[in-house]
Amino acid sequence: MVCRMGYLLSQTCCINGVLLKPIAAIFALVAVIGTGCTEAKPDPSAESESRTDTAEGEDTPDSGGPTVEETGDPPPAAPTLWNGPAITFIKADGADPADPVNQDALTDLVILTRGDRGSLFNAVTETASTSSSPAGTAWAQGTTDALDGLTFAPLKAAANNNMRNVPGTAFVLHLIDEDIYIDVTFLTWTPGNSGGGFSYERSTPDE
Repeated sequence: MVCRMGYLLSQTCCINGVLLKPIAAIFALVAVIGTGCTEAKPDPSAESESRTDTAEGEDTPDSGGPTVEETGDPPPAAPTLWNGPAITFIKADGADPADPVNQDALTDLVILTRGDRGSLFNAVTETASTSSSPAGTAWAQGTTDALDGLTFAPLKAAANNNMRNVPGTAFVLHLIDEDIYIDVTFLTWTPGNSGGGFSYERSTPDE
């Protein structure tokens, strides 16, 4: 190596068409070699554009859950609120609960009436009231104007197990199978075993 360097120092060198003295030739040679070995750095903007193009070409990741098209199931329907004109229903004391005139036929699935005692029952599926009557219904004190904040239960439970105090109280009646909500305000209630009379005012289907 020493001999090689000595040789270079004693020679005149021509680099890029320029005749150089030995020492200058060495420095020039090092500069040329360094320039040739320098790697071009990647352009950050080009890399960013490449990533953008790739992202635009990719599909949006799937959430993994089935879509309506995949399941074939329609979206759930909104509940029905009866906001039509109010009507009054009356069952007199001692009136026969099996007589349709003493029954309030809300729908084909729910017909309300009352025996000589107890709470209301659904004449479609019941012949007398129980603690969970009327069947197919749920009740809450309040109105349909504030439906989201209500808690539903069987009628007697919603009345705090004290039906004699329901006159003047507004309830929301939910027909469970049909998902219908009705405003009901009791007007009268005959307590005990004294004939089973009652009356209320309720909303009707929208006209």
